[in-house]
Amino acid sequence: MMLIRRSVKASTRRFVVGFRAAAVTAEALLLLVVPWVPRGASAGRLVLGALLSLPAGEIVLRWRIEKVIRPDLLAATAVLTARHPRYGTTFRPSMDRVEVLSAREIRFQTDGEGRRIPGAAIDPAAPSLVFTGESAMAGFGLRWEETFAALLGARLRLQVVNLASPSYRIDQSWLRLADALPKLERPVAVVGVFMPGLVGRSFAGQLHPPAHPLPFAGFEFVPPQPPGLLERSGLFRTWSHLYRSDAAIEEGMRSVGAVLSGMASLAKARGLPCVFLVTGYTPRWMLHELFEAPGLDFVVVDLPQDELLEDGHPGPRGAIRIAAALESRLRAKLARR
Repeated sequence: MMLIRRSVKASTRRFVVGFRAAAVTAEALLLLVVPWVPRGASAGRLVLGALLSLPAGEIVLRWRIEKVIRPDLLAATAVLTARHPRYGTTFRPSMDRVEVLSAREIRFQTDGEGRRIPGAAIDPAAPSLVFTGESAMAGFGLRWEETFAALLGARLRLQVVNLASPSYRIDQSWLRLADALPKLERPVAVVGVFMPGLVGRSFAGQLHPPAHPLPFAGFEFVPPQPPGLLERSGLFRTWSHLYRSDAAIEEGMRSVGAVLSGMASLAKARGLPCVFLVTGYTPRWMLHELFEAPGLDFVVVDLPQDELLEDGHPGPRGAIRIAAALESRLRAKLARR
């Protein structure tokens, strides 16, 4: 989801510098107060008080996390998606449901494979634009005809096959693409999506991303384990959201970069252009490492606040802006085929 719209580089690096400065200051203060720290029974009471404060802090953090992450968005995601044995989650299959999102009634229709559709079934023999990604790509908060996938399909006169589903990691998007392409007789192009939040999401509550780059090329999947008691705690979730080490960020970048290249390779194997929509104010260094250096095609579209919905996803005007940018690139790519 586009809940994290600012760059990881800008926000994370500034936070890391500030956090480390605060840590050094705190350590210096602790050294100064050590001579006055109580001992004996008083020290025991101090330790007991500190230990008792942890459950209270956990309760407060869990409550605040639920307030920060929009409850209506979480509730809508819960009713619109279901567990899947291969993909982790998908839109509920064969669904026809209306949900209120950003104060608007939005109809969600899906086929038997949990793909969002306009109502008509997907024709495997029709020339198709294939989209894979997360909730922004799925058009969360938009009616089908308002989504940039639908707009782009109408402008290029191509069927839309939208594999996106809310909260997907980049490896889930790859897996759905890998399964879907062989079933389509006439795919025309592949459109993926990237935003900085996907680097953090690649960890999915774990210590390591599920996609590990191989020494020479490609990557392997390590099945993600259910988060343990520590990973589910509010303290851990807050810490991991606010701070990741440089090594962790680099690990996430390697994982995401390998999967992005894997998506492009899937398209190339079918002779298809693959274009990535890059949004969320992705910083320059990320663009270089993830797209320019490996030679991946991408289009940057950063939306102003007034073109976003209340929940941070692209609104109708934002979708038009994205569709126009992708249309220009895809027409140029398809003209050279």
